[in-house]
Amino acid sequence: MAGIMGGVSSGIDQENVMKLTRVWVGFALGAGLLAGCAGRAPVVELAAAPDNAALEARLVGLDARLADLEQALAAERAEWRARAMVDEKALTGIQRELKATKAAVAGLRRKVEAPPEARRDVATAGRGGSNAAYRPVDVALGELPSGNGGRAARPIPTTIPSTAREILVYAQVATGYVKGGPHRFRIATRLDGDREAAFYLYAVGQPQQSWGYNSDNVWLPMPKNRELILQTEGEPFFGDWNSEVRIIGYR
Repeated sequence: MAGIMGGVSSGIDQENVMKLTRVWVGFALGAGLLAGCAGRAPVVELAAAPDNAALEARLVGLDARLADLEQALAAERAEWRARAMVDEKALTGIQRELKATKAAVAGLRRKVEAPPEARRDVATAGRGGSNAAYRPVDVALGELPSGNGGRAARPIPTTIPSTAREILVYAQVATGYVKGGPHRFRIATRLDGDREAAFYLYAVGQPQQSWGYNSDNVWLPMPKNRELILQTEGEPFFGDWNSEVRIIGYR
């Protein structure tokens, strides 16, 4: 019986020894695998090198592309500035032509809308020179009225033909040591009905040791009644003063 138990116990021990041996071998293999993984770490570093090279190559390509884009942008800007300068010059030329065309249209419109007589005078002046529509004369019509609003009608001499359309009237007034205050002198011709065309001179009478002057030349329509109307508003002058009215041309 003891032999049998001893044999059984010996068989069990051997079996345990085999199990422990297998466990130890498995542990040893696991440790070896771990050691192998730890030992292959430099291999991982070597495998990453090709990835860095690819990134560097891509970076070089992007840098080259960026340089190309910046160069293209600079060229486009330069071309845009050149086109802008050309467009500005063209616009300036168009503006000058537009201004000249507007002036030409305005001048032609004035000619078209002018009375027939005026167009004939312009044509005559163009054929015969600048003096063809203007005749200089020197016809004295006397002094201006002194004041109090009185009207004086001076006849236009036959030196001025009835065919004249306009007369060039010269009027002047000079005041020295004179009393009378401000005056307004009116020179006019009658149009159709009660309408009149006129121009004015202004003078002030006051005691002073100097002279004041006022004069003007104005074209007035030739009146059908052949009269030049003179009128003065203000207190009559008393003292040193003089005036005159003349017709110095017609057309």
